[in-house]
Amino acid sequence: MNDQPRLCVRCGKPVVTTAEYYEVQEKMHWLCFHLEFEHSGDPDSPCNDPDCPWWRIEFFRKKLESLGCDPKQVLSDALNEHWLS
Repeated sequence: MNDQPRLCVRCGKPVVTTAEYYEVQEKMHWLCFHLEFEHSGDPDSPCNDPDCPWWRIEFFRKKLESLGCDPKQVLSDALNEHWLS
């Protein structure tokens, strides 16, 4: 068995978390594959794919606002909790 890290052909970094899908994802990270082949438009903006991380972030931002929460405050609280634990 090969213990060498599988490198992403898009960014050059080791593919670890989704290594089992390395061949299916054209030898890339899932996110690199998404941005290369599935994402339409500006890579820094959400696309229509519900698996797009930017799409999900935008969905959760809108949902938090609809529930009366400030998304920036929620993130600030999460960061404080993360760094203090």
